[in-house]
Amino acid sequence: MAAFDPGRIPDNLKQAYREKRCAVLVGAGASMGAGLPSWGTLLSSMIDEARGHRVIDDAKVADYRKLVADPSKYLMVAGGLKEDFAAYFDEFVVKTFIEPKPRPTELHQTLTKADRLQFVLTTNYDTLLEQAYRASGMYDVAVCTFLDSGEIQRRLSKREFFILKAHGDASRVGNGIVLTEMDYRDIVYRQRAYQSLLSAMFTMFTIIFVGASMTDPEIKLLLSYISDVFATTSGPSHFALMAEEDTTGVERERWFKDMKVQLVPVSKANDYEEVTQFIEALHASA
Repeated sequence: MAAFDPGRIPDNLKQAYREKRCAVLVGAGASMGAGLPSWGTLLSSMIDEARGHRVIDDAKVADYRKLVADPSKYLMVAGGLKEDFAAYFDEFVVKTFIEPKPRPTELHQTLTKADRLQFVLTTNYDTLLEQAYRASGMYDVAVCTFLDSGEIQRRLSKREFFILKAHGDASRVGNGIVLTEMDYRDIVYRQRAYQSLLSAMFTMFTIIFVGASMTDPEIKLLLSYISDVFATTSGPSHFALMAEEDTTGVERERWFKDMKVQLVPVSKANDYEEVTQFIEALHASA
């Protein structure tokens, strides 16, 4: 496969990276490359596990399986299943994201070389990012969640690199995993400092979406609660690396006009090899 053409990288993105005004948002697609589940697979596993624990009956299993076939119903299913799991939920999270011992992919490793990034934000619960940074020699990399507003603020003000796991950390006791719309509403509206920090991050820095999808409920949750801070005539533009065939013209237009997120088409070939090449080319342009 031919190398990625650096000429496809928008000039304003190159400038933001050179000036250290750039960050990356890592979505679920990046973790799938390490063998972790997609949203649909995750919810199907939750249904199986809940049935095995006998916390839902066969009728509810049938209802959930019907709903999970429709991606637009993912958040509804997640909300119901998390309530059904109750005390079993944290155990399920550890079993799914920690116990398989997933290892960082080439994409994760490439991100560690992009040393002009101000921070990496992820909606994923796994430990792949911090594993990659520690393996690269950054043993003391700061890993924050929505519970660490003070540390996030300190690092932003001092321009010190950090990883923000916006929806929780599967490796923490009492991980506070954000899986449902109610979860997200709770942390955003009860933790005003965190809400303000998220807004600041998206209005001060150019964000590159990697491994994200138009149908990713977590990305939609994140953007829906900070969209009111976007101004179409000021502030930084954001960019999403996505397969062009997975989006429509209307979706591309709405993401750009409503969220100021410009889609950069990449090929699906060789497990989205172009995404890794894009990060490499961006770093080389600095």
